[in-house]
Amino acid sequence: MQLVFLAIVLALGWLAIRPFKKLHPYTGQILVLLFILWVGLLFFFLTYSFRIARLGNMSTTAATMPRFWFYSLIPVSLLAFIPMLKGEDDPDPKWGNVWRVAIVFASLVISFSLFRFIGYYLSSAIFLVVVMWVLGSRNKIEMTAMPIGWVIFSYFFFAQLLNVRLPVGALFAGLF
Repeated sequence: MQLVFLAIVLALGWLAIRPFKKLHPYTGQILVLLFILWVGLLFFFLTYSFRIARLGNMSTTAATMPRFWFYSLIPVSLLAFIPMLKGEDDPDPKWGNVWRVAIVFASLVISFSLFRFIGYYLSSAIFLVVVMWVLGSRNKIEMTAMPIGWVIFSYFFFAQLLNVRLPVGALFAGLF
């Protein structure tokens, strides 16, 4: 259902851009900004479904960071949009490799679907390796360090600092 709403938002964004010839060269960038804001808004609203238990005088909850990121996305998106309005930004490049976009999107969908089975940590690590490979990275050190660094960061930031339980998956559920 969210994908339908996203398609509607992007279509409305595209229709809103059409009358302004000055913005035509930036259509792709504007739609990407709309997509980022949509995802931020979606995560913002999802935070209202979190079970929030305050521990003593703790001033943050699991909803704090997604809401902060959404509030941060608004001025950042506006700052990215201003050079487009002025015509100072580089225009969208001509069509690139659409297959790369399709592979990255398919990898994202597969990664989300694997959360249940292999968990967030392993799924996101595999996703990062696939995306790095698709985008042309062949450095073995980078392709090893990035996923490991992301998993360590995710664990300490979300699980330890924010006390957010990320799915470990059925495969590893007995270990944790």
